[in-house]
Amino acid sequence: MKSHYLSEYFFDHLVIIGRDRLDELSQKFSNQGFQLTPTAHHNLGSSNRLIMLDSSYIELLGWEKGEMPKRAEIANQQIGLNAIVFRTDNAEECYEKLRQQGFLVNPVQDLSRESEYENTKVLVKFKTVRFQEQPIPGIRIYFCEHITPNYVWQSHWLNHVNQITTLRKINITTHNIQDVTNQFIALLNIQTTNTILSKDISQIFLPNIELSIHQSPANNAQSKITSICLSKGPKDIVDFKIDTNFFNSF
Repeated sequence: MKSHYLSEYFFDHLVIIGRDRLDELSQKFSNQGFQLTPTAHHNLGSSNRLIMLDSSYIELLGWEKGEMPKRAEIANQQIGLNAIVFRTDNAEECYEKLRQQGFLVNPVQDLSRESEYENTKVLVKFKTVRFQEQPIPGIRIYFCEHITPNYVWQSHWLNHVNQITTLRKINITTHNIQDVTNQFIALLNIQTTNTILSKDISQIFLPNIELSIHQSPANNAQSKITSICLSKGPKDIVDFKIDTNFFNSF
């Protein structure tokens, strides 16, 4: 299949909301063989821990126990699979392209958090492009430019006891597969040759992930991330799956 995607629109990371139960959620992932980065704190008031993978990562996002949420966009989000973040090499250009396409986007936002790199305290910096109104209701989507990617992808955080290396596929349900597919095509500026569409499923292929969009059994249901599939290597084999049941105890 010939690829037409823009290089800046790789998949970057998937957000799992942990609210004020980041410690318990982190322990559950650790018990499943994942290594997590130390708890870090954003300049916007949130906290996170990461599961680093080969070309992407999973972010457990929330706030400290006993505190009130300081970020309005996550304050009312429930624990579980929450947001899909795409990578851009230039947040300002990304913002302008989306604005010209008619998407309601907020101005580029600076985001940072503390970390360590080679035994030295550092500040990890990002620029994000977020939406005033989500283009696909039910799923938070935004774009991220890494200013200091070497502080994020550190080799000692890539080794997991369960040997997982890759987030291979994100499964989404929606009441209108065609509309959601078209929105992703517009957002990511890809050609329809990077998609396979049938009655009950649509597959969108990005350089480092597949978005698999399925028909929801409820005709009026909002779109929803239902599961993610991870693997131990380059072969298209699902070695670990995280779905909504994973969070039942929360």
